[in-house]
Amino acid sequence: MTKLKSDWLTEGVFDFEYKKYVLLAYLQHIDSQFTANRLYPHLQELKLHFDTCVDIQANKNAIKNFFPKNVTGIDKNTWNLIYEDTYKEDAYLSELNYILDFAIPHFSKTLTEGSELLTEVGGNITISPVGIVPLRIEEGYLFFVHTFERMVTIYQYQLALYNELRERYLKTIFIDSVRFGIGNTVAQIKMDLTRKNKSLPNPATYVVESKYDYPLHETLLPVVQRLMVKQMNVT
Repeated sequence: MTKLKSDWLTEGVFDFEYKKYVLLAYLQHIDSQFTANRLYPHLQELKLHFDTCVDIQANKNAIKNFFPKNVTGIDKNTWNLIYEDTYKEDAYLSELNYILDFAIPHFSKTLTEGSELLTEVGGNITISPVGIVPLRIEEGYLFFVHTFERMVTIYQYQLALYNELRERYLKTIFIDSVRFGIGNTVAQIKMDLTRKNKSLPNPATYVVESKYDYPLHETLLPVVQRLMVKQMNVT
């Protein structure tokens, strides 16, 4: 299973064993993607699924805590009152509890593995400015230097507002892929872009280099987007 629907908890057959099968098939696919160093959009989807399950469980517990409790006796050792819950769960809620109790730690484990891989990838990436860095760095260009060939993939970037995880993010637009070398350096490429795009007369421009040949769209680009936002120190 390559994708888990947002309503996977309630969609289709509502049965613990079935939901367990669906979830494990999905997480097996995610593990294979992480093994291939493909982090996105899987890491973001995992976070959304995990947060949804935690929110549902928290809301259930909050409702349960609102119900009154009956006094059933006194603890003779502490002289504290002993209470009994008046809240009774039906079969549907009990089944939901089983599913959530299984899903949350499994989501958490896979999410932790993905986050560790994210940190590892970030540690293998170098982001260096091209020329003088302007005062305004919220928009400009990213030059992704390919590890094993003299090619650079160019993206224009702009700091955007909040995504579905309520985080600031970097919006990027693919510009071109060009060969670079002695006759066409990254500085020259930056000058050419500046001449073509008059709306960015003094663009912040960064070269991105990686120790390893990570997938560009599934890993390098989204990781660099996060690193750039962190570097801008925005909230």
